[in-house]
Amino acid sequence: MRLYYNSVIGSQTKHTRRGAVLVIVMICLLLISLVMASLLKSTLMQRRQMLKEQLQVQADWLVESALERAAQQRLTNPEYQGEVWKIDPEELGTRYTASAEIILKPEGDADRKLSIQARVQYPEGQTLTITRTKKIIL
Repeated sequence: MRLYYNSVIGSQTKHTRRGAVLVIVMICLLLISLVMASLLKSTLMQRRQMLKEQLQVQADWLVESALERAAQQRLTNPEYQGEVWKIDPEELGTRYTASAEIILKPEGDADRKLSIQARVQYPEGQTLTITRTKKIIL
């Protein structure tokens, strides 16, 4: 009788240990999964932020280019009052299009000064579009 009692207790201890090890392994896997999910989320947020910054820099360059274009057009044609400049992706070397609205107006009372305003949207027609506006007075 005593032998049977010891063997029953010994087998219960083995099963209990196996169950405890299984629970510990599952908790470790859960913790590893949570850490990996957090790292993935952080990486995706950094990627989105980097893309947004890249688009902002490109939009800044485009608004400067639009102002230079307007000044050059005004030098060659005194009647030039502005335009909507559509910029193809091939011209930009990207996969996105852009548009720049250029407006020229007399500034002040003497009409000797000229205001050039450029408003750029890049990339045009996307969910994340950056808009930059800049004005200079000549």
